[in-house]
Amino acid sequence: MSEDKTIEAWVKYKDLEKRVKGDANEVIRELISFISEVMPRLEFISKLTLTVDEEKFLASCSRIMKLTPEGVVVTGSTENLTDRELILLHLSKVHFGYITKNLDSDRALIGDLITHTKKTAGTVAGRISEMSAEGLVERVGKGEYRITTYGLDFFMNSVLTKFVA
Repeated sequence: MSEDKTIEAWVKYKDLEKRVKGDANEVIRELISFISEVMPRLEFISKLTLTVDEEKFLASCSRIMKLTPEGVVVTGSTENLTDRELILLHLSKVHFGYITKNLDSDRALIGDLITHTKKTAGTVAGRISEMSAEGLVERVGKGEYRITTYGLDFFMNSVLTKFVA
């Protein structure tokens, strides 16, 4: 009676997968080939992909944003910020509240932006239009906006630096 020495292996990484069936040496060779081919591509793609780690975002913002029973508050001075930076600050604050489950949505209404920035409706609408064209902000509904991944990255690297530690 002969014993079947066939091995079957299945590897999945994100949306890529490989099934291999055969003897041990053949399976190992195929799996190493698959991993060798996929990993450089994944490393290259990861260099091209912009992401914002939520933990890093929260840690960065913790210098100027705090959670209170009433919601998220900005504890740093905003007097030296431009209109655009004030809008990014408020949208980041909303995102902060959403991540920490203090808000149900990561969207802000245009009226909220006007109230929190203390700017006119025309000024806020103009800046939002510019920022949308630049990819910092996106419109997600009538009068509703959210900060994009690029906007969060820009906020963390450019706007947060204006706050004195």
